[in-house]
Amino acid sequence: MFSRLKKVLDKIKDLNTSVDTYKKETDNQVIPSLAYVNRARKLIDKMRYAEAKKVLGEALEITRKDALIYKYMGVVDEKLGNYSEAESDYVQSAALNPQDKNIWHKLGLVQITLKKFQDAELSFEQANKIAPVNTDIQTGWGMSLLKQKKYDHAHEKFLNAIKINRYNFAAMLLAAICEVRLGKYDDAEHKLAFLINAAPNESSTYEFANLYFLKENYESAIRYAKQSIDFNSNMLPSYLLLGKIYSMEFDYENSTKYFEIAKERGLINPLLYTEWGNALVRLCRFEEAKEMYQKVLLDDTENFEAQCGMALCAAETKDFEKAYNFIKFASEKNIDSLFLQEAKGVSAYAYGDIKKAVELFKKALKNEPKSVYNYYRLAKCYQSLENDEMTRDSYDKMLKFNPRCMLANLDYAKYLIERKDYKNAHRKLEKAVKLDPNNQEILNLLFYTSYILVKENVCEYNVKEALSLASKITKFEYPELRAELEGLLKDINK
Repeated sequence: MFSRLKKVLDKIKDLNTSVDTYKKETDNQVIPSLAYVNRARKLIDKMRYAEAKKVLGEALEITRKDALIYKYMGVVDEKLGNYSEAESDYVQSAALNPQDKNIWHKLGLVQITLKKFQDAELSFEQANKIAPVNTDIQTGWGMSLLKQKKYDHAHEKFLNAIKINRYNFAAMLLAAICEVRLGKYDDAEHKLAFLINAAPNESSTYEFANLYFLKENYESAIRYAKQSIDFNSNMLPSYLLLGKIYSMEFDYENSTKYFEIAKERGLINPLLYTEWGNALVRLCRFEEAKEMYQKVLLDDTENFEAQCGMALCAAETKDFEKAYNFIKFASEKNIDSLFLQEAKGVSAYAYGDIKKAVELFKKALKNEPKSVYNYYRLAKCYQSLENDEMTRDSYDKMLKFNPRCMLANLDYAKYLIERKDYKNAHRKLEKAVKLDPNNQEILNLLFYTSYILVKENVCEYNVKEALSLASKITKFEYPELRAELEGLLKDINK
């Protein structure tokens, strides 16, 4: 005890060595620890946080009953990223001076950082008791509620913050986010439009893009998402949104482009690969999607979205044992998702339970009308059930929503050839070859249907067109039919 007392006396003596310096550091000559606090504050302003922490540590050797020391120790620990220590500092400061609203406010914010949202809510509630008309406290309180998905209550706090200070743009943005979650799109649009004009930044433009996405105005969503990236090239949510939108428009090139840019910028985390995988599934690129989900599961084995995605991709790539394992694992955890329903449907179809597959694909479409690839799956089911009307209807719906799907065009054409509907088959093959110009199967079938149609309506032009097509096919499968057309051409030119 004597040793500690001596240290305290020595520090007080050190402070008294320069009266002028001491006066500059504090107006209160009674509290020597305040000089240390003020020294630390100056160091904090200069971003010399380690030095500031050392000075505050020295102040604690003088007294452990000064709330200011702990308050600024908390500030320093926050700056250094020591959030748990900062929380402890603020708790001690609040215990010594429970009437300081700023301490409770800082405590609440650091608890949000630590994801202790209920604790943060209590801290802001305490701050509000001390200062019931404070825009920052209302904003922080709203944030703690927003993180708990208590959108109505959070919205109320943000509106209170705006009433206190109409220039609190952070509260306005957060209020708009709540309104989006609550489905109050018009109110959200009004606030976001104001922010875009008054104080545009990466957050407001992203939220505007997301709002337009939810309203299915994809053109505007793309425009504002790109603006968000212009403000901040590391704005990962904007890259994910762009990748998602382009995949929904069946634009593989642009969708992949934005995921690749995010990867190149080092914005790599499970969310990036999950959304990338989801986009590839929409684009029917199941092998590529599988690779993305594998990356996610390497970092996060419990990621249920990646597990369900893997179940579907495994089923689509005919790895049914792996699909079964993922389906079983997800089912045991009572996980339900669109991908899981589709995986079960694909597996049921593969094992001949066609009616069960139809039921699952219809359920998937009911739950998510934009999952249009299920129309293709239904077409294959109805084809197996020999239901011509529903087969055609399902293929037509698939191609109405996604005319870029080469596989649907090709398989529909093959089905129509089986039904001897050569004209319509030829039309589908012409669309398919535009999507995959060097696909030898498509080119051969296109020649075959051309041959059939030429035989039905023989004329020099049609014969020459069919022969011209045959000459472009590398792996030609109908030499006898070409020879027949060559004979026809000779007869025509006699």
